[in-house]
Amino acid sequence: MTNNNQNDDNDNEESLNIVNVHDPFFLWGLLEHSDRSLIRAYETLPDADRSRLYWSCHYHKRVNVCEYVLNNCELVRTAHNAIKKLSELAKAHKTKTPDLTEIPVPFMLPTSPDFIVNELCDGSFITSKGKPMKFTVIDQCGKTKTCIYKHGDELLQDALCLAAMKEMNTIFKEEYINVEIVTYEVLPVDETEGLIECVENVHPFLEFKNADDDKNSKSSDALKKFIEQSSDRKINLYRTFLGFVISGIVLKLADRHDDNIMITDDGKILHIDFGCAFGQKTKLERLLGLFMDIPSSPFSEDVFIAMIGREDDNEIITKLWQAIKDHLWLCFNAIRIHKSRFKQIGEEQYKHFYETLMISKTDYDAKIAFEEELEKCYNNRFNDARSFYYKLQQKIVS
Repeated sequence: MTNNNQNDDNDNEESLNIVNVHDPFFLWGLLEHSDRSLIRAYETLPDADRSRLYWSCHYHKRVNVCEYVLNNCELVRTAHNAIKKLSELAKAHKTKTPDLTEIPVPFMLPTSPDFIVNELCDGSFITSKGKPMKFTVIDQCGKTKTCIYKHGDELLQDALCLAAMKEMNTIFKEEYINVEIVTYEVLPVDETEGLIECVENVHPFLEFKNADDDKNSKSSDALKKFIEQSSDRKINLYRTFLGFVISGIVLKLADRHDDNIMITDDGKILHIDFGCAFGQKTKLERLLGLFMDIPSSPFSEDVFIAMIGREDDNEIITKLWQAIKDHLWLCFNAIRIHKSRFKQIGEEQYKHFYETLMISKTDYDAKIAFEEELEKCYNNRFNDARSFYYKLQQKIVS
């Protein structure tokens, strides 16, 4: 009788812990759920959500749940086999062109399980650290996605940064703030490997700086021309630039250079590569930080000029800068108000959020401190030393 009562109490307690695989922080909240509650949830989920459940459990090595899912869902089982084979190909990188015909299909793409992969093509290895494998997946309707499989990198932090960005976007939408942080999908498969689903039609910022062979042209000219080709691009650039800045400040992103700041064909700007976040810095940044400020969300002169359309009208520049500050404070304060949403990420990282969002300060004091941080970013946007730093870092990276 006592055992039955204990089981009933456990069932009631677990029923309060809803298994929400669409929660951006589900991967980190998984520890709240027992194997039994996860298996029960599996029975109520469609196949796409079963895939989300499986890969979260796979990372945390919840063996009982993983075995149950693999034994009962063929599409997830095929995806497991496909990822295992992709991992082997990416790790070996024996040839210039990986043989993607070895990958079993069809399978649910783990980063977007509503996308059923029928074919893989265009496989290649990127000439960078770890030689990640890049490839294209195609569904039965001919739609494509570009993916990268990486070995040797811990992608959990990338996934955490992107989850936080998604939660910020939800907050902005609820608070009717017209700002967007551009995100993409990252799946940590294991501690040192994972799958990245790339943003489509995107260009590294470096591409615009190298676009013009005219030695007399400035680096801002190519981007300015690109943005001016469409009114939507200018609108998108402004909305996402605000998201770009606020996410960089809140997450304390570092290692920002012209090859991991990207712009899409429709004018949206975004961060990629979150190996240095939450106050972490590269060795070079720590060294240069002794002599200069390196802001987390550097204001690029090129982006600023592209939004204004000109650089010789101080009145317009002043008005735009004030509008940016006002809008960014709305974003920052909205995140402060909804700070409890980030508790699932763990005590250490939540402590970072608590400090960065200046929760202990009054709204008045927090706003003053936040605007001081923005001024530091603003005054750095024409900083030659910082520009030299990016160029030097890019040479080291390449």
